[in-house]
Parts: sequence; C-alpha cells; structure tokens
Amino acid sequence: MALRFPGAGTAEQYWRDIAAGVSHVRRFSRAELRAAGASEDLLDDPDLVGASALLDGVDGFDAAFFGMTGREAEVTDPQQRLLLECCEHALVDGGYAGSDARIGVYGSVGYRLYSLHSYLANNLADVPGDDWIAQKQVQVGNYPDFAANRAAFRLGLRGPAVNVATACSSALVSVHLACQALLAGDADLMLVGSAALHLPQITGHRHVKGSTISRSGAVRAFDADADGTVGGNGVAAVLLKPLARALADGDTVHAVVLGSAVTNDGDGKGGFAAPSVAGQRDAVLGALARSGVPADSVGYLEAHGTGTYKGDPIEFAALTEAFRAHTDGTAFCALGSTKPAIGHLDSAAGLAGLIKAILVLRHGVIPPLVNFTRANPLLALETSPFVIPTHATPWPNAGVRRAGVHSIGMGGTNAHVIV
Repeated sequence: MALRFPGAGTAEQYWRDIAAGVSHVRRFSRAELRAAGASEDLLDDPDLVGASALLDGVDGFDAAFFGMTGREAEVTDPQQRLLLECCEHALVDGGYAGSDARIGVYGSVGYRLYSLHSYLANNLADVPGDDWIAQKQVQVGNYPDFAANRAAFRLGLRGPAVNVATACSSALVSVHLACQALLAGDADLMLVGSAALHLPQITGHRHVKGSTISRSGAVRAFDADADGTVGGNGVAAVLLKPLARALADGDTVHAVVLGSAVTNDGDGKGGFAAPSVAGQRDAVLGALARSGVPADSVGYLEAHGTGTYKGDPIEFAALTEAFRAHTDGTAFCALGSTKPAIGHLDSAAGLAGLIKAILVLRHGVIPPLVNFTRANPLLALETSPFVIPTHATPWPNAGVRRAGVHSIGMGGTNAHVIV
C-alpha cells in the first residue's frame, strides 16, 4: 500500500490520525485566500466557504527518476504525477518494483482543474504551432485517459492498463475490476491507484442552497447537524495478488478481499445526481454473496458518508436493508467515514476508505467518527444493525475480523467490497 493524504504520508501516520479522531479539514483565513488569488469581491461574498483538506508537496516531482524532462513534468497534471509516484511506492512496499511479473494497473484521476486553470492560458498559448512534440506533451499530460497508461509505460507494467471513471466510486470500482482481472488470469498482480487534487488548493467553494456542499465548512457524516461535504486532496495505491500465490511467495498480506460487487441505480431515483436505496443495497448484497459471509460477521463498515442531510439517510437505509436480509441483530457493526477527517477525495475516496478499513482490521481498534455528536433523526439508528462510535474502542479478535467498504458515484455507479 502507499498513500498521501492530508496530514499523512504513510499508513502509520494515517492510522495515528484516524485513531485520535483528528480532522484535517480547515477554514482558510481571509489573508490566506487573498494570497492565493481571491479577489476582494469574492472574499466579501457571504456564500464563500473557504475550507478544504490540504495535501503538502503537490508541486514536487522527481522527473528524472521517471524518465521525464522538466518541461514534460511541468505540463503534466499533478494528479498524474502523484499517481505515478504512488504506484511506484506501492510496488516498493510490496517488493515488486522492477519485477518481471505480469502487473496491470487500473487508475483514476479527479477533475482536470490544473488544466482548466493553467493549461490553456499558460501552456498551449506559449507553444509554437510547429512544435508538435511540445503540443503533444501538453495534451497527453492533461488527458485523464492516459493516467493508467502513463504508469504502465514509466513503471514497465505489461498487464492491463485501464483508466476507470465512475466519479466518486472510481477507486473502489477499480478494486472490483482488478480482482476480476486477477481471477481471469489477465495478470499476476494488479495495481489500483487513484489521485484527486482540487487545484488551487486554497480556494474553497461557493455554497448554493440545496446543494451537497457544506455551508459550515465541516463534514458531519450521519449527524443531525450535517449540512454537506467539503473537498479534500489525496492519492493512494494498493497492490493486489491472489491469496494462495501471495502466501506461497511469502508476501506481506495486509488484508484479504473476500468479495465485491458493482451496481448502477438505473432510473430508479429522483434525478441523475441523486442516490438510490435499491442500487446501493444490491451492491452490498452482491458483495456479501460473493464473499460467502453473513452480514452479522461484519463488525465495521466504512461508509461513503458525505455528510449531506438527505444523502446520508439514503445510504444508511440501503446498508440497513442489505443487512436485514441476513439478520435482525442491532448495534453490532460500527459505522465510519473518512470524509469528516480528510475531506471528500472524489475519485480517490474509495481507496481512502479501503485503506482505513484495512488499518482498522490490523490494529483491532474501532476509531471514532470525526465530528459526530448526535444521529441524524432520519436514520433510525437505535433499531439498526449499526452503531456510530464517538471514541476509539478495542475490537477483540473473536475469530476473524471483517469489514465492508462502500462507495457511491454521482450518476449511479455503486461499489461495495468485503475485506
């Protein structure tokens, strides 16, 4: 595994903050926003919410190590640069850097904000019309479809290289597809990597009434005071391999993917961007069925949990319906979400949740849900299978610990993974 999240450059640092209930989502001062280029009119806008979770060092990159020129690196979307670095670090962590094994990569990147802010204005306009090499570098460096192929090229990977784009569920959908590729024998190992950067980072957002974006500048998943989500920045990668071969080869196994499923809401919802109970429920049921484990054996569930007042209850209802198909038990599964702690990582959100769930399993501690005080009254929490922890709690190892990870993409693509 490898990651770079707000406040954490390693899994150990990430777990430190998770266990302590630390949030890296913060409000920017007027001076910070002004220094970042905000106009006085914008600063005076009462709907401006200057909040986010920042990632350090997004402008750093070892171009020479990856065989790129300085100019090529400069015009390449930082999301692709960070994804490339993180995939290399995951290979190193797994002991497969430079390996001749058949390794594939499924990757995803977020919105192309770097290109929107600087690519047309500062790069293409300065490139001579007859300099086709420079033109191509600018175009390739900012086209999201090349993210996985860039990693395959620069890291010498000869398995399938596919870019996945299902909005906020991209990373977890990639995990599902990577497992399918391994089961089909398309590769010996599969990398899954995702990066999301909201550039420039010190900006925030304009709140619009009825939107999913927070006015308060804080994410309060499943809380009565939830008022929306806040963007974050991060990158992560995991290396997957069939369990029997990993054990035979003496690899370090952080966790086992027992099963996964992907669904779409279809037309069974109020609008294109709206979530659906049925679509999400079916993803959970599919993952449980493929895992061959009952819902009441899952003691932790890392939810999508964006902190929207209406969206959270829809997700909660879907999770409850899926679990109710297996058990009538109550309060046996702890619920969590990364977004109150590190913001919404867009395409990379699923990997942030998966790695968190893996760390929960490893350490045997249920962490607190950051910013949670009292449950959204629409949840019916008391009669549900779930409990929302407000402080770190030991998770005794009574056999095998299991966790679920849930992810929702705007447009309707849902993913669920059991580990």
